[in-house]
Parts: sequence; C-alpha cells; structure tokens
Amino acid sequence: MNFKNQLEERCYKIAKHTLGNDVTVEHNKRIQIEKALYPEVASFSGPPTKEIDILAAKLLDKPKVVLLTSCKQLSGKAEPAHIQEWGAVVQTMKKYGDATLYLGLIVCPSGFTNGCESWSTSHNIGLLPPLKGRPLVFSEETVLHMFERILHGLHKRLQYSFIDIMRPPAFYDFVYSLVADYEGHEEAAREKRYFKAPKGWLSSFTEMYSSVAGHTIEDLIAVKGAIIMKLSSGIRLRFDGNRVDYGQDKELEKGVQVEPVCRKNIEMEPCTFKFIKSIAIGKRITSAGDFGMYIEYGLDKRYNLGLHADGFHIFSTESPVEDHKL
Repeated sequence: MNFKNQLEERCYKIAKHTLGNDVTVEHNKRIQIEKALYPEVASFSGPPTKEIDILAAKLLDKPKVVLLTSCKQLSGKAEPAHIQEWGAVVQTMKKYGDATLYLGLIVCPSGFTNGCESWSTSHNIGLLPPLKGRPLVFSEETVLHMFERILHGLHKRLQYSFIDIMRPPAFYDFVYSLVADYEGHEEAAREKRYFKAPKGWLSSFTEMYSSVAGHTIEDLIAVKGAIIMKLSSGIRLRFDGNRVDYGQDKELEKGVQVEPVCRKNIEMEPCTFKFIKSIAIGKRITSAGDFGMYIEYGLDKRYNLGLHADGFHIFSTESPVEDHKL
C-alpha cells in the first residue's frame, strides 16, 4: 500500500493494530460538493469536485460509524482553512453516506493556530494535539500515542448511547478530554522526574518502562506520600506524584504505611485496597503512560492500574465496557 506521507503510514498501522481490518486509506477520493460557494468550502480548488486523502476506520456496525482522519505532516501549524476543508468533507460524506455516521479527526503533529478552535468546534472536528490547553509543543511520538488512545476511547464510548457525540462540539470536546492529560506528560518529560535506584542516576520514561515491562506485580504498598509496586526479579517502583524511583533497591519501600485512596472503573467509584490487590497482584505489566499527576500501567492487556501519590485506580480495558465493570 502506498501512503501520502510517513505520518499517514504510522497512523494507519496504529489504527490497524487497534481496530483490526476495518481500516482503509483512500487517496484522491472524489467527492461532490453541492454548496461549493459557501465559506466553509472556499479552500476547495475547482468545485464542485474535490479530491481528498482519507484514513477511514469503522468503529461500529449498527449503526455504521466511521472515523475520517486527515494526517497532515506540515512544516508549520495547520491553519483554519484546513479545518474548514475537513469539516466540509465530513459533512458531505454524512449527506451521501446512506445512513452511515461520520466523525472527523485531524492529526497534525506540528500543531494548530489559535484560529482553528472556532472552526473545529462548529464543525465538530477533533484535533490532535489538543488546542484548548496550554500552547505546548508535542513530539510526533506523543501525538501518535494520543491517536491510539482516542481510538481505544472512542471504541468504548460507542458502546453507550452516543448520538449526542455527533452534535457540535461534543466530539471535539471528547477528543480534548481524552488527551488533555498529555500536557502533564509533556511537562514531566521536560523535568527531572525519573531516577534509577540504588545510585539515583537520572533516567527517563523509556528506560523506566523497559525495566518494568513484562514483570509481574508481587505486591502493592502505600506509605505516607508515596506508592510502591513490588515486581518480580526484585524490582521496586516508587511514585510520589513528582518523582519516580525504580530499580532493585529495598530502600524504596521505606516509609510509614497508610491506607491508600482506591478507585475502580472509568467512573472512579470507591473500592478497597484489598480489591485492587486481588486484581493487580500476579498480573504482568504490558504498557505504561505518564500523565503527570498519575502513572498508568496496563496489566495483561486487560486492566489499567493507576498510581497516584495517595492511592490507586483500576479498570478493565475490555469491551463492551458495561459487561466488564469491576
């Protein structure tokens, strides 16, 4: 398969891995625009026909819901014209979609100008990276992690009544709410946050994850101001909200033990520490994400365990959500 650019290829692989075979890339797809003189399609060349490049991912069968993604690998920030264009594309696809529902997303690692927000909210177009937050510059790797998280989150969201997400600006807000935490992630990457015990050497998220990936959780401990995971091979990881220490060092367990705050499911319902342990202990670490105020670890590709300075959260990542609540 040929790709328009490297970004499109990487997004395609992520979507394929996340959603299976219901992912396609179409280049130079021709769509008819009836109201070609309206301002929102002013950026079209040669109306009423427009050739576009689409990464389409089917999210649901009944009714059929498709996410239309535009992958923009630009030297500078995307402009309002890019949002206007994609908004018109999504609206046209809806009109001729034979009862198929379409959502629009633009992935542009170089970011968006401030003028894009009004257009994206009115057209209900999701933006990656987010625009409503602080003006941070995100790496392409981080934006791709955002894209993967959106696909997972959207697939789960569609298991509920979702018609409201089709009305502006609900999908734009949904996308922002799922990736806003990456502001904390990006800030953490700029600060001295990870340290390898017992020497206290400055480390990184990548090195930390490489050290804990594949190891099983043997115990969870809460001490005043910090949370500790005991892993196989004698590895400990300690998180206090600002700093992460990890390595084969028993000193990381030091502290006065306390009863942690524990939550479960996406709704963050209260639960007991015993309940958290009953699920997490014995599970293997299969993924991780740093979201600033907390760190989240995937367990056996079935659960997400969150570490906060004062406790834990846990939820199932399996679908449908309602059938896998803890």
